[in-house]
Amino acid sequence: MNKIDAIIVGAGSGTRLGHSIPKAFVPICGEPILYYSLCVFCSHPQISSVILVVGADMLNQAKDFISSNEIFKNKVQVTIGGDERWKSVENGISLSTNEWVLIHDAARPFVSHEVINSLLEKRGEFECAITVTPEVDTIRTIDGDKCGITVDRSKLLRVGTPQLFRRKLIMSAFNQIEKMDAPPTDEAALIENQGTAVGYAWGDPINFKITTKADLKIAEALLEKRNQQVRMGG
Repeated sequence: MNKIDAIIVGAGSGTRLGHSIPKAFVPICGEPILYYSLCVFCSHPQISSVILVVGADMLNQAKDFISSNEIFKNKVQVTIGGDERWKSVENGISLSTNEWVLIHDAARPFVSHEVINSLLEKRGEFECAITVTPEVDTIRTIDGDKCGITVDRSKLLRVGTPQLFRRKLIMSAFNQIEKMDAPPTDEAALIENQGTAVGYAWGDPINFKITTKADLKIAEALLEKRNQQVRMGG
């Protein structure tokens, strides 16, 4: 199958984590959060290049970080994000030269080759596919100050990243954003807005998005355990 480019979006704020720097650059076990997903994508045999999208104020720092790491410097490009997520993604995809792209949040450091492979297998069926995990909690609506109805969770999925797109399709979809009532919460919503079917591949619940201080503590514990297992040869 054709090679593929990965777009890693790391322009989000770190204020909810209690940091003044963007979330992707918040340190975790000695490395910025973005380091971990970069390692996974750079080591995947079907990924041609990785395009890291950061805020303008972090551009030089990001370039210095990439150039100082042997595993990154020949495979990762850095570009500036936009005012909204979709614009950051568009900026990243504009540097892509391959037929397919994967879009991933830098704040999800536990992506794996297995999750990536599950998406790549969808290329024969769909022009867009998203990573999902089952909803395991009871979900209810709200009715004013009361609980509303309980929703059938067997019909619900949690959407994550990475997400897979045929590059020409997603680039043309960006032209339709002005016609939407509100900016899309993810790029797959753009594809659906054009009437194109979106497939899904099973992801991994461990590949969660670091959003809060509690998420950061959980991620640190998981990475420390993984590092300990590596040291012990397990």
